[in-house]
Amino acid sequence: MQDSEDIQVSFYENFGEEPRQIATEVEDETGREETQSNIIKRPRSCWQAVLIGILMLLFCGATAILFSQRVKLQLIQDEIFTMRNKTNLFKKENNLLKQLLNSTYPDLNLLGNQYDLLKLLINANLYNFTLSPENINLSRLLDNKLQEKKKLEVENKKLNAFLNSALENYNLVHQRNGQLNLLLNESLHIIVLASEEMKELHLMLDKERQKSMQLEAENQHQRSILSLDELSFLWRFCNKTTLQCSRCSPGWAVHTSRCFFLSKEAKTWEEARSDCHVLGGDLAVVLNAEDQEFLTNMTVEFVQHHPQENFHSAWIGLRNMVREGTFIWVNGNRVKSDVIYWRHMEPNNNGTSWDKDQAGQDCVGIVPPRQVGEMYWLNSWDDIVCDSKQHYLCETLALSLS
Repeated sequence: MQDSEDIQVSFYENFGEEPRQIATEVEDETGREETQSNIIKRPRSCWQAVLIGILMLLFCGATAILFSQRVKLQLIQDEIFTMRNKTNLFKKENNLLKQLLNSTYPDLNLLGNQYDLLKLLINANLYNFTLSPENINLSRLLDNKLQEKKKLEVENKKLNAFLNSALENYNLVHQRNGQLNLLLNESLHIIVLASEEMKELHLMLDKERQKSMQLEAENQHQRSILSLDELSFLWRFCNKTTLQCSRCSPGWAVHTSRCFFLSKEAKTWEEARSDCHVLGGDLAVVLNAEDQEFLTNMTVEFVQHHPQENFHSAWIGLRNMVREGTFIWVNGNRVKSDVIYWRHMEPNNNGTSWDKDQAGQDCVGIVPPRQVGEMYWLNSWDDIVCDSKQHYLCETLALSLS
């Protein structure tokens, strides 16, 4: 430490001498320059100023370098001092370890000898233990017990698995039982509601039975009234089973204020008129275009519903028995000029091969057209031999409800 301090003092002393010498030299040079200033020109003085600036920069750099070197030397000295302290501590610890090692060395030798003796005794005991018959039997018993233990462990595992499955089944049964209890409660609630509804239905049924008995009594009274001879004519317009009545007899079709009937049998014109009289009417009369349309539709529908029938035409209440060419209705009226519906080329009064008397075609029937709605489809009248058998159309007055 003293050596380093001496070096630093000498260094700084030398460092202080050098600037002084440089300063004296600079002063001498400036003095010389002043003496020569009158001789040297002005440009030369500028170069001297530049050189002086350069020298000053060099001086500053040198001083900075010397200062940094001084700081580094100080750091190096501090590190050397700390290293010396650490080495001294290591030496002291090393000495203590050596002393401890020297003191424990005899004890380690004694422990090694005792360990060897114990090892020999253990080997001897193991040898004696393996050779004794009792130990052999004990080992066998031990093996048997171990095997039994393994079997018991296996059975225990099986029993545990069975127990777990039984517990799972029990849980499932318990859950199912809970669900069944809920369903049972719901069913009981439904049964209670149903019983209440049944009671209400029985009450309603009793009321309905009483009403039906009253209605039956009323119906019997009404039937007794309707069965009177004075009202027998009404039964032609009523269904005795359902007691439903209409303006026309069953099987008759109502049109305006009249009822019309189309027969299922074919007869001559006179026979057809007699049947219409028996039914309480006469052969049909066409009063207007609506009547012609209604009767023609009846023949078309009959042909459609009975395709097996050989249906040619249906008699109506029109003929010319008094004078040829003059057609008169059964009610005594002549054919009106605006209510004429002859087919094409009719009436022609052409006889037939089977008409031996050659009476001619004096009676009129409606021939159904091929298609409803086509042009001239209402022109369906045809003069036919009166003795030929055709279906027929009857009419009668409808029952007045007013």
